[in-house]
Amino acid sequence: MRRQRGLPEASEVQTLAPVLVSDPVDRTAARPTRPRWPSVLVPVVVGLALGPADLLLQHVLPYPFADLANSPAVWALVAFGVGWADRIHGRWWPAVAGTLTLLLAVEGYYATAVLALGDSTSTLTNQAAVVWLGAAVVAGVVFGTAGSWARSAHLWCGPVGTATAVGVLLAEAWLNLARLAGAGDDPARSQDLVQTALVLLVLAAVAAVLAGRSARQRVVGSVLALPLALLGALASGTLGLL
Repeated sequence: MRRQRGLPEASEVQTLAPVLVSDPVDRTAARPTRPRWPSVLVPVVVGLALGPADLLLQHVLPYPFADLANSPAVWALVAFGVGWADRIHGRWWPAVAGTLTLLLAVEGYYATAVLALGDSTSTLTNQAAVVWLGAAVVAGVVFGTAGSWARSAHLWCGPVGTATAVGVLLAEAWLNLARLAGAGDDPARSQDLVQTALVLLVLAAVAAVLAGRSARQRVVGSVLALPLALLGALASGTLGLL
């Protein structure tokens, strides 16, 4: 007897059944998981290296580049880079990583001065150290988060993150030019301030390109950086941090 079209015979059902009822492949188990320890190790290593490197480069680099070694804006960009580099941890980790980086850098700077220059150990905990440790917490949270935002390329978080990196460089350049009035009749000091400001402006342009994931993010971030730079310059000038 001819079987009806489209209906399998019994033997075919028995052959197909094991395939249909077989366990599905667990594709999630096959995905490789990235280890989390590099994201923890990076801020520790960078923080421990930044402080001593700052002190060393101040003595070996020519001006105006020696100024950049001890530039708060450059330190802020390091926290930004640490936040940018994180790809694994949750939304709060870039802020923690940026803060950890700068806290270790501040204490590493003073510890190196104690060991290499013979400074008093009191510099590790004196008033200046406490102020910079407090600034490290604020800058670490802000710029670590901004780095993560810039990398995300989110519609608005991306440009704001880029603007933060560009703005801090513009703010320090602004303050260097504002200090020209206080340089008086010291041409060397005036030249140093102008050259440092120019280098910071170049770095701001580079930061806009590197921190932006798209042309829109770069353009919008650069525009937003202008009011952020003004606010940053006013706040930092008042607190004496830049």
